[in-house]
Amino acid sequence: MKKKRLTSQDWIDAAIKQLIKSGVDAVRVEPLAEEIGVSRGSFYWHFKSRRELLIAILEDWRQRQTRTIVERIRRDGSLSPIERVVRLRMLPPRTKTTSAAATFELAIRAWAMRDKFASKIVNEVDSERLAFGTALLAGAGMSDEEAGHWALIGYAYTLGESLLRDALSDQQIHESRTRFLMAQARN
Repeated sequence: MKKKRLTSQDWIDAAIKQLIKSGVDAVRVEPLAEEIGVSRGSFYWHFKSRRELLIAILEDWRQRQTRTIVERIRRDGSLSPIERVVRLRMLPPRTKTTSAAATFELAIRAWAMRDKFASKIVNEVDSERLAFGTALLAGAGMSDEEAGHWALIGYAYTLGESLLRDALSDQQIHESRTRFLMAQARN
């Protein structure tokens, strides 16, 4: 039986699991190689250094948890501007995927609290997310100023909800999101 050739994504995925489990300091080449069951040489086939892997983790996070969502919402031409806002704010509250995404988000933010480069990327992503939220709200008819305020409030709510995920029921999440959207619509 022939072994599957590892890809750089395999290494990134293993590193993300380690980041989530034990933090960025635990994302090391040797333990990852042992975890995957390969030699360190396999790592250097895909990455020049640990730093390059860490950058790849941040870019993977940016792509999965920002750009993919933005593109999915933009691409759906059947949605009106207000439906795009609702789609963004009503992402599923509790699935295996959303739970993993929330855990990944928290691990990245914990890392960014200690590392200037990670912090820079997190700030860029926050700016991208806020700009997208602002554009959606402005497209739905809000002034740019109001759209900016409500985008920030909505984003802060979304991040806060992910921190409280285990303390909230799906019903609480749905009701809170609905009330938020109704308050936003009144303004």
